[in-house]
Amino acid sequence: MEPELPLVGMAKERQRLSAAFSIGESLLILGPRWSGKTCLIKEFVRSQETIIYVAWESTLHGLLLAMARLLIAAGHSGFLGLLKPGIERDAWVLRQTSIHLKGLLWTALERMPVPLALDGITGAEFPTYRFLQRIYHTPGMTVLASARDVPGMGALNRLFWDPRHIVNIASLNDREARRLFDLAATNFNLWNLDLEEFREKALESAAGNPGLIIEMCRLATQPQYLAGRHVKFAPLRIDTLIKFAG
Repeated sequence: MEPELPLVGMAKERQRLSAAFSIGESLLILGPRWSGKTCLIKEFVRSQETIIYVAWESTLHGLLLAMARLLIAAGHSGFLGLLKPGIERDAWVLRQTSIHLKGLLWTALERMPVPLALDGITGAEFPTYRFLQRIYHTPGMTVLASARDVPGMGALNRLFWDPRHIVNIASLNDREARRLFDLAATNFNLWNLDLEEFREKALESAAGNPGLIIEMCRLATQPQYLAGRHVKFAPLRIDTLIKFAG
């Protein structure tokens, strides 16, 4: 979602994340596309001093590179202590094999655990599962993961099998959805349009999904969906749902 809008709703989910983090409990956050998983995780990450946020990489090597770069950027002494002094770090990381990077990351995080957020897990293969399984079970490590659903996680569904460690994101209630619509309308400068009818149709169509609300407001800025001050809702809704399903 493009705009940096305040996170609306999710009070229970926020409390659950804070409680889990305080005791080092790993969690999986589940919700459909555009339900606010990434916004929730990023807000939580910003509230913590030490946590590594990783947008999901489809290949194990891509994930290893991303984690290594993030640990370097964060000044993780456990990882930096394994590198040769004086080297150009990013270039050196790019030259490493997956086997070497796995060993470095395992060693670094076992020496100095740091909370890890894995956002948008999908289609993980068994080599990735075996790598993250060791990290997940490393004493002191906390893993915060997100996915659309458990089957779509691929092999990583083996890690998050316990429903006690799964948080399902609830849809926004009517009051929250209306507040988000008004925030999005302000963000996209829509108040010059006739919003009453558009608001009601958009909120009914979105059914409490925050990303759909924001996307429909974003599209309402484009001339092909406008007739004067009126929003042509039918084509806008179709295009939003096509993008949502993609």
